[in-house]
Amino acid sequence: MRSVRTLLASLTLAAALPACGPSYFLTMHPSSGSGTWANGAEIARQQHDSLEVRLSFVRYEASRLIFEAELRNRSGHDFTVSPTDFYLQPVATQPVASTAPAPVLPGRLTAFDPEPNIQELRQRIEVESAEATKVSAAEVLTSLSHTVENVAAIKKKETKEQISARENRQQNENASFDSQRLRAAAAAEQHRAQLGELEGQALRRTTLETGRAVRGYVYFPRADMADVIRVSAPGLAPGTTLDFTQTRTQQH
Repeated sequence: MRSVRTLLASLTLAAALPACGPSYFLTMHPSSGSGTWANGAEIARQQHDSLEVRLSFVRYEASRLIFEAELRNRSGHDFTVSPTDFYLQPVATQPVASTAPAPVLPGRLTAFDPEPNIQELRQRIEVESAEATKVSAAEVLTSLSHTVENVAAIKKKETKEQISARENRQQNENASFDSQRLRAAAAAEQHRAQLGELEGQALRRTTLETGRAVRGYVYFPRADMADVIRVSAPGLAPGTTLDFTQTRTQQH
């Protein structure tokens, strides 16, 4: 649907919060940066039992947060990782002197599994590609009716105005079928681009052999009212998280 876009992860411009309230710009950066950067994004890093996890924020989408995760297996055994092994815990910090109630946030959120979406996109592409090339029964019948109508028009000795009206109507009817095919072709192309991004960018279930690494996007639901985003990654010690600070700046 959209081509993959490179954004500065530490200074990402987000969509506004719900229209009924004030509008904000949102930014995200590691709470304790590693000092290591990649493609403009600072990386949060944790390690446990010779498994290293690196995480950087990529961008906001309408309903999702996108992180890029990299896992490196330096242990003596294979390790299988899946995007649904990642969890996000939104946290709202409360100033000591504040009397305002803390926002109600969702509990632990699991990262999206891209596989159902990938399968759905493949099916849509197959259906839409077929729609973009096929000639429907309705179009065949319409074409036959045009032929019959044109033959009958010769016997009727139509006026120029009648001929023009008939030809324009038939052209419009033919154009509507062409338009349906074009819309299906455009939809197929749109979904093909979206599928290419998911297949090429999303982290998918992978077995890491010793000495191997894997990298890919991990998708979470947005949590705009959180001040801290704590991400739990597979293979880390219990209670260990990769923390990001989310800042809201009100628009003027």
